[in-house]
Amino acid sequence: MVNPISLAYRLIIFVIFAFLSYYVFLKLRKSPEEFKSMFIRGFIFLLIAAIVRAIDVLYLFIKVPYYSWIHIGGHILVMAGITYTYVEFIQNLERFFFPKEPTFREEKAFLATSFEEVLPLMKGRNVLAITRDPDRFLNKASRIIWVTSSGENGVPPTSLHVLLDLSIRFANENRGGVIILDCLEFLILYNGFNSVFKFLTNLKDNITIRGGILVIIVAPKALGEREMNMLKREFRPIITSS
Repeated sequence: MVNPISLAYRLIIFVIFAFLSYYVFLKLRKSPEEFKSMFIRGFIFLLIAAIVRAIDVLYLFIKVPYYSWIHIGGHILVMAGITYTYVEFIQNLERFFFPKEPTFREEKAFLATSFEEVLPLMKGRNVLAITRDPDRFLNKASRIIWVTSSGENGVPPTSLHVLLDLSIRFANENRGGVIILDCLEFLILYNGFNSVFKFLTNLKDNITIRGGILVIIVAPKALGEREMNMLKREFRPIITSS
């Protein structure tokens, strides 16, 4: 006769692992790129744990071949996998929220007043262009993000968080790459200067700390003196030789 306490215990543990594996699977598609591999491994180990616990339940009713090996090996694998996933999760959190202090010897954030000024920075590097005019970056940029209010094949100007996320992913995948923001006036039109300035400083910190270069292009007379001075404190103007 099956011990009801033993059965209840094994069923509860099985349900917990089954629920956790299902929950992680649901969150997998929405997980940030930096955490996606960790979510995949977490799902696999939790699913294995649920399967092993399901076998523990079955063993109370039927004979399971090699049960001892399955029980011991499965639990060792699951515990090792969950431990590894937890350590990886903590390390990712530390890198995301507490990045190492940058030690750059040169400026990594620039302010340009024309497209021609950024051409020397683009040579020999992977380039992400965030622009209102994709054609000007054809055959020059590795990737182009079209900022448009039409909502088709582009990113809306109000989705600053999307532009930030895409830029960080590019910087992670292309160390030393250049990110060019060629639609500053358009973003200000939809979000206001203060919101865009906060976005720019956040973007600058995230890109430069990952070894990337950020360049913003703005027409000299497009902004007021106060706004231009604020930008120049964060971005070094590019000085071209005459």
